[in-house]
Amino acid sequence: MRIGIFDSGIGGLTVLAAARQAMPGHEIVYLGDTARIPYGTRSPLTVVRYSLAVASHLVQHERVEALVVACNTASTHALPALQAACQTLDIPVFGVVEPGVEAALEAHTGGAVAVLGTAGTVGGGAYQRALAARAPTLEVHAVPCPLFVPLVEEGWLHGDVPRQVAEAYVGFLRDRATTVILGCTHYPLLTDVLGEVLPGARLVDSAHATARAVSAVLGAGEGSGGVEFLVTDHVERFQHVGAHFLGTVPSPVRWVDLGPAVPPFTSP
Repeated sequence: MRIGIFDSGIGGLTVLAAARQAMPGHEIVYLGDTARIPYGTRSPLTVVRYSLAVASHLVQHERVEALVVACNTASTHALPALQAACQTLDIPVFGVVEPGVEAALEAHTGGAVAVLGTAGTVGGGAYQRALAARAPTLEVHAVPCPLFVPLVEEGWLHGDVPRQVAEAYVGFLRDRATTVILGCTHYPLLTDVLGEVLPGARLVDSAHATARAVSAVLGAGEGSGGVEFLVTDHVERFQHVGAHFLGTVPSPVRWVDLGPAVPPFTSP
């Protein structure tokens, strides 16, 4: 199959990397909407409009047969709209929230669960609602950590600066939260620092959980695989920062102009 994976920018490359391991026989088209990053500070309606425009391009011009929403904020606000639009085309749509919650509850052995994410993800409440639906008595702490994204994109993954930022955000969870959902695709790159600030806590990477969920439906694939990278702006920066996520420079990268969405992806 030809699978489209999209994110507001670069963080979704963690989902791409996990998907390549889980589904090596499928073709993957990754689209980073770098012209309109970040989604995490946008209003819910704007996130829905942006997400529908991206999906419209992937389906109309890149001919994808399945869609993975690798952005936590887009999964929080736009997943129902994307699923409704793609249902008419028989295209399955996967988000990152439900797989992350399922993995967290599987790993959880007691105590509180923490959800770390952007302001948009935390404010949208999708993780909190999903956890409450499955474990109504569970103590949940949802913490916005907006500075984590620029730290990762600048390559500040170790040392005093990221550790102090992490301490300021989540230090109060030490000895309280035993399971921590990394509700942003950038955050897995900070697992070493978070492990220092929250020793003993289980850190749940929604990227790997999502890849497992998608592969359970689509299988590993039987083709030769392959990856195409698309961005809506800043090709060079995407390649530079993307190397932090993939361990190698993403290439080749193609610039695309999304243009207006077409039915059934017409914005509300």
